[in-house]
Amino acid sequence: MVRQAHHDWGKPYVLSLSKDARTGMGNENVMIYYQDLVKAFQELETGYSPQEAVAEAARCVGCEDAPCAKACPAGVEVAKFIRQVASRNLSGAIRLIKEENILAGTCARICPQSSLCEGKCSSKELASPIKIGRLQRFAADQELEKGPKPLKSLPPKGIKVAVVGAGPAGLSAATFLKRLGYDVDLYEAESLPGGVLTYSIPPYRLPKQVVQQEVNYIRSLGVRIHTRHPVDDPVALLDLYRAVFIGTGANRPSRLGIHGEDLPGVIQAVDFLREVNLALIEKRDFERSLGDRVVVIGGGNAAIDGAVTARRLGIPEVTILYRRTEEEMPAWDGERAVAQHEGVRFWTLASPIRFLGNGKLSSVECLEVQLSGEDETGRMRPVPLTGTEFRISCDTAVLAIGQEPGKGFPGLKQDPKGLIEVDGETQASSVPGVYAGGDAVRGINTAVRAVGDGKRAAFAADAWIQGPK
Repeated sequence: MVRQAHHDWGKPYVLSLSKDARTGMGNENVMIYYQDLVKAFQELETGYSPQEAVAEAARCVGCEDAPCAKACPAGVEVAKFIRQVASRNLSGAIRLIKEENILAGTCARICPQSSLCEGKCSSKELASPIKIGRLQRFAADQELEKGPKPLKSLPPKGIKVAVVGAGPAGLSAATFLKRLGYDVDLYEAESLPGGVLTYSIPPYRLPKQVVQQEVNYIRSLGVRIHTRHPVDDPVALLDLYRAVFIGTGANRPSRLGIHGEDLPGVIQAVDFLREVNLALIEKRDFERSLGDRVVVIGGGNAAIDGAVTARRLGIPEVTILYRRTEEEMPAWDGERAVAQHEGVRFWTLASPIRFLGNGKLSSVECLEVQLSGEDETGRMRPVPLTGTEFRISCDTAVLAIGQEPGKGFPGLKQDPKGLIEVDGETQASSVPGVYAGGDAVRGINTAVRAVGDGKRAAFAADAWIQGPK
């Protein structure tokens, strides 16, 4: 979630270990007890009080064309739910949101509202944009506290459909298909549903109980979620189901392909974040061997997440290493501000060329970089400068340079990157009856766009199933 202007984060959190916790130096293990972990990863943003929410909602001018709603990838009727909050009809507000976005509390916390709904808010011309994300969070949190209400669904059709992948795209598709009257089986390879929401986004941004509560609500609608159930060939499910949706994400971390990348101490951000999240979900202690100096390589939100997580685990020196300038980082502005607030150092215009160490990582060797011309993404191209080698000492290097789709999908048309090719309006793949969305189609993108993909695919699959054959 892009942080808003209030930035009321207080002092950076400094982990204070329990008196009987083991301590270590260098790469020795350090045990962080569960109660300390909970304190370290308390949610950074605080929610609105009822009075604050009503006052903020009352600022909405109620545009007839509602540009905020047009900018929402999930299709939430933003102005309408804000009016409900202003009139203190919170059950009406959350019902309007969840009719379009079943992951209301999750998306309220992690969506880039400043570049979506809030970025189009008409009030920004008069004062500041309405805090749409915080109002949605308020409505969602109120419902989670008091107990969710059922959503309207069509009568059962007696037709089975399958969803592969229980991330935001799959959860959205499964919910809408169920509400359209289908029997839905949702297959998930991991032990817990949620995908990136569960395993990759740190708890200070997205508390895991929020994800768990929203998943439990989806279960209560009648969606059957089968965990530890990988599907190697989703197209083959058409032998048992009338339609299939694929929302498996992009879960294979990219590698640098440089010398020393397999040294102990060089780890992937997705693995690091997963370990921390699972310790909190499973309510257990966390044992780490990160040392005192961590270098995070990358410039996206995953790099920010890894760096801030390391700081919150008590690492005294955390550096983000990026080959362009800070202004060109793909990480959202607000996330960078969080990292700076937490004491993360940014080292830019530097490109790693090898990892060094005798049996374990001790430093990363880099070249200085200058920017010259645009690359295929439209950004300035980083060109390493020969003869400018330098080294950064570190005990751990965290790679956060991107993720790719996993193994291919038999029978489906894919682009050179391995992304599934679909129709932009219906999310239909090259195989009739098979639909796909989220990161498996877009590459790394936002949760709310994945939610929108799942919703569109569900309605398109319904039209295809019910249409003439």
